[in-house]
Amino acid sequence: MASATQPTLAQTLDTLLQQDDPVAVGITLQQLAPLAAADPRTLLDWVDQFADPLSQQDPAMIAAIIRLTHAAVMGSARPGDGTWPVEPIARWISLLPMGCANRHLLLQLLAAHGSPAAVQGLVILLAEDPPEAWLEAAQVLSPLMQYDHWPANMLFPQAIDLIAHPSLAAPLLDLASDLFRRREVRPHPLVDQAAMLHRLLGEVTMRLERFEEDPRSFGDDVEQVGQRLGAAVALAVSLCDNIGLIGDKAGIGKLNQTVQLKHRRVQCEAAGALASLGEALGRERLIELSKDPAARLRAIAYADELGFGEKIDDGLRTRESTAEAEMAIWLSQPSQMGVPPTRLETIHSRTLSWPGFEAPVDVHLVHFEYNFGDRTYSNVGMTGPATFAMSIDVADLPPDDAFAIYAGWHAEHDEIFTVPADVFNAAQTQLARTIAGTLEKDGYASLRPQLLGVFLDEAAVVFEGEKDDKQVLVISDAIETIDAPTLGRARPLTAESIFDLYKGRKILRTFN
Repeated sequence: MASATQPTLAQTLDTLLQQDDPVAVGITLQQLAPLAAADPRTLLDWVDQFADPLSQQDPAMIAAIIRLTHAAVMGSARPGDGTWPVEPIARWISLLPMGCANRHLLLQLLAAHGSPAAVQGLVILLAEDPPEAWLEAAQVLSPLMQYDHWPANMLFPQAIDLIAHPSLAAPLLDLASDLFRRREVRPHPLVDQAAMLHRLLGEVTMRLERFEEDPRSFGDDVEQVGQRLGAAVALAVSLCDNIGLIGDKAGIGKLNQTVQLKHRRVQCEAAGALASLGEALGRERLIELSKDPAARLRAIAYADELGFGEKIDDGLRTRESTAEAEMAIWLSQPSQMGVPPTRLETIHSRTLSWPGFEAPVDVHLVHFEYNFGDRTYSNVGMTGPATFAMSIDVADLPPDDAFAIYAGWHAEHDEIFTVPADVFNAAQTQLARTIAGTLEKDGYASLRPQLLGVFLDEAAVVFEGEKDDKQVLVISDAIETIDAPTLGRARPLTAESIFDLYKGRKILRTFN
């Protein structure tokens, strides 16, 4: 039973609609999150009752409630289990203003529900107001690729016209190929649209050719160019995949044009489609692309799938070659460097007990380098349990510490957290003073606390300071101390990363 000082979910929701102060709204939304997660059905009943007035609230509030609703339903209900009603979601979507932020999250709930009515409603709503960004459209449709409970005949051929929307084209094509491959829908859902797919591939290939000649053809704003390039590449990849699966040789001419593009992912997909249609050029290009780390894994997968995997050099299938390929793919993502590195080399490999894994895993340190003509950029990243490269210079660290800093970065636990120095309480301030006193006896001076790191039942404090007339960053729990120079380093350790190193050393020392 809820106490008088702890409002119920329904009471808190009603309070939300009566507030117009942004600060009060923010506090109420924070209170709502755990209540909604524990009782999503009451939340949906409230949405059903107040969908109309809710849709007329401040856009920021609407977006926040949409995100809260999405998290509550997706976090507690198994897609397709029928335990949550879809009608309130559909009705709310229909009332939302055009261009409403986070609307795609509600559309994703329809896809996750997967009932005939939900999928039918989803197709109608996508036609009326499709997401503007292809990544949002892909998120909307992603549950249909993860689960099998929904009726495929409710989407195709009804959704074919939606391919005309730029944001929906690639996700719908990916869904069609997924139905053909994974759910073995026969014939291919788009077999009657082969000529349209060939035409689209020709158009997107011409766009990418123009971009390679003049990147400004996609715009002058870097973010806008990135979005348009990402959408064009995604569409080209999806078209090549579907054309290859349909098996219509009339598409060979367009694929021959596409395989000449410089983009490795597009090249690989076009080569795979050509090889599946029996074209020697496709096989030759896949074998060639397997030598390129950024295309290696996909090229090998296609070669194996199409029956000529023995043509691939065995040296390209080693753990080290795979690690380099994984790092190249990660670095090539638009959110990272955006292009593959100039050079890659796996410099250390170990089998380690690793945070989050029950059995030991292979962990690789991969050195990569970008040559920009007048300057270079290099670092050491990790692959294996995760693929990641820090912004600090890991190449400066000895191998044991490089493994440790990534282990510390990867560790997650409710009892592992940090507290910035500017919000220390009295006890934390006293702990920092005590540890500083110990460090001063060891020759450190001018110590200024930066953060407190809690690792299970141990606490350590990070300081900026000096030792031997050098500026250093130092972390200590009064027993173990780690320091690192900061002056003269282009990308020195930060307070957070030296705490990663501290906890990573403890983790690897304890479990290995």
